[in-house]
This record gives sequence, structure tokens and C-alpha cells, in this order.
Amino acid sequence: PGSAPADIDISVVQQTLTVSGSRKPEELKEGESFHRRERWTGQFERSLKLPFEVASDGVEAEFKSGVLSIRLPRAEESKPKKIAVKTA
Repeated sequence: PGSAPADIDISVVQQTLTVSGSRKPEELKEGESFHRRERWTGQFERSLKLPFEVASDGVEAEFKSGVLSIRLPRAEESKPKKIAVKTA
């Protein structure tokens, strides 16, 4: 929460997903002050090692009500393949 969709960058390289961006401080109106601030501001970056390779052309991201959802389809090459057992 507190980040705009335009302030978020998402990249996928092989098996690593990286989400980075920034969060700007809230503007205070004249005469307002705060006693304690719970949300931090500034730059952030998180990298996650995925258990499989991703088809990067099919990655989708949705930002709704302050929640970022990322869909990462598995690459065809890394999907498990069923091998038929032949009998002699």
C-alpha cells in the first residue's frame, strides 16, 4: 500500500522475479501533523528465486486496492512431461 502502479517495476530473468519501486511520503495539509508514522517511504526491491523457468511473454501483473498480483506461467520446456512406459 502507498505505491502507485506507475512507481512499480517488475522483471523476470530466467528463474528470478524482481519487484522494485518507490513509495512517496503522504502530503500533510496545512496545520496537520502526525504523532507516529507506520509506513516507511523510499525505494524498495525484492528478488525471488523461482522453482522453475517462466514464459516471460505471458507474465501478467494486476494492481487492485493496493495489492499487486503477479501471474507467472511456467515455460513449456520446464513443465513435467509424462513418459509412457512401453511393454515388450
